[in-house]
Amino acid sequence: MQGNYKLHPPAAYKAFRNERRPTALDKKMLLWAGRFKKEEDIPAFISFEVINAATNKVRIRICYVMIALTLLGCLAMVISGKNAAKREDNLLKWNMEKKAKLKAEGATKEDSAALKQQ
Repeated sequence: MQGNYKLHPPAAYKAFRNERRPTALDKKMLLWAGRFKKEEDIPAFISFEVINAATNKVRIRICYVMIALTLLGCLAMVISGKNAAKREDNLLKWNMEKKAKLKAEGATKEDSAALKQQ
């Protein structure tokens, strides 16, 4: 009896659906993914596949935003570096100025401490 197979599972199988009550974060994910327009439109029980698909869509969007922000940060660092090179600003110059400032502050403190002792 090869041609006598059933295409659909029995009705009792539908009682054990893979549905669950969405949490507050699941509802936000469903809204961000564009699955529903308003939070009131979300039903009480949703299948795991729908929630998983919405979560994946939101995750991908967040990744795209992070990629764009990283590229913008890199571009800003390149522009900042080129501007600093035009001004002949570098870390060696900053370090030398900082050390000179600290030495000057230390010398004034020593002078004021010596005056207090006298």
